[in-house]
Amino acid sequence: MKRTIVAFIILLSNQLFSQKIPFQLLPSGHIVVKATIEGKEGNFIFDTGGGINLFFTDFAKDLKQKTSYNFFTAFRATGERIDVPLFQSEEITFAGTKFKNTPYSTFDMKLDGLNGLISLPMLKDKDFIIDFNKKEIELVPIDPLKNKKSFDIQLSTHADHSIDIFTYIKLNDQYKIQVMLDSGAGNNSFWLSDKLIPLLKIDKEKLKLTERKSEFNEKIMTKYYSGTINSISNEYAHLKDPNVVFVDGLIYEGKTSINWLGNRLGISLKNNKIYVLD
Repeated sequence: MKRTIVAFIILLSNQLFSQKIPFQLLPSGHIVVKATIEGKEGNFIFDTGGGINLFFTDFAKDLKQKTSYNFFTAFRATGERIDVPLFQSEEITFAGTKFKNTPYSTFDMKLDGLNGLISLPMLKDKDFIIDFNKKEIELVPIDPLKNKKSFDIQLSTHADHSIDIFTYIKLNDQYKIQVMLDSGAGNNSFWLSDKLIPLLKIDKEKLKLTERKSEFNEKIMTKYYSGTINSISNEYAHLKDPNVVFVDGLIYEGKTSINWLGNRLGISLKNNKIYVLD
């Protein structure tokens, strides 16, 4: 009888403190999750670099709040300024958990099968695990005493509306820089500031130059210089000869995807840690 009671308590504890949601991993490496916003279900990119939840206009038109005199000014990694209206979701259901009064913005954009971005602010008090092998996100407390394999992250916040995460990495096993960690970039994306080209002793003329229009404002063009460097690394991951892109006007020292850090990553915003669980 005692074993039965213990087993029941463990099962109940798991149900109370662990909530999972499967995700679709696109060929590009983007994580697509389902969430219900004020009773309306949609498909969203799970974006640790998005800063704030962003819902496309076609989806947001059915939400309760139609207009707002509040606004949010954000800057994309390329330095492009974006001014968007600021709203609050009465309720979001994600991974079996309800989140109240979460800030969000809207933008008139259309991407097939997608309704916007889910970002980090609503998870500021919730530890979560991204499992690339099982293709699931789990909301579950992470015990730092049982998970020693971790590295520090730094949070950038704006008036409690947005959260982005950063960490330190090394280039060529020598130069320590701070990079934004951006799951919304897809797999194996490594953007570096063009200011680092001389530091790394790279001949800029030998890099491949492309120019692209902004998805938000076609009048804005950004230059991208593609090439390779010797390595990118942190305490637990080391990539040799990665393809990188030096971005003209990048407002960070660097910005990378997260998949290269591990197959199973635990993220704790309240503890400023990422735990490498696999």
